[in-house]
Amino acid sequence: MACGLSILCRGSAEERLRWVFKLYDLNGDGRVSREEMAEVVSAVYGLLGHGPHPPHQYLNTRLDTIFQKMDRNKDGVVTLDEFLESCLEDASITNSLAAFDSII
Repeated sequence: MACGLSILCRGSAEERLRWVFKLYDLNGDGRVSREEMAEVVSAVYGLLGHGPHPPHQYLNTRLDTIFQKMDRNKDGVVTLDEFLESCLEDASITNSLAAFDSII
């Protein structure tokens, strides 16, 4: 946990994204499946106080959007390289990561 916080607070954008990818890669195989992504999106939905599970249509729409953007070779999974490339090209994501620069 402390190592993760250190990466979030002091790591480069790529190091931070690698840490985030590991959160999504629930089985540790180096790829994020639609099912793994659904579990994480559902958990975040619950943490935000919207209830235990997002509506089915909302979840499918979010997953479709994420996979259209990140699954660059359309094989049904997002690899670390695909994740890094997609995130580093997205200004809203890099700006969100930069917010951690002011912590501690």
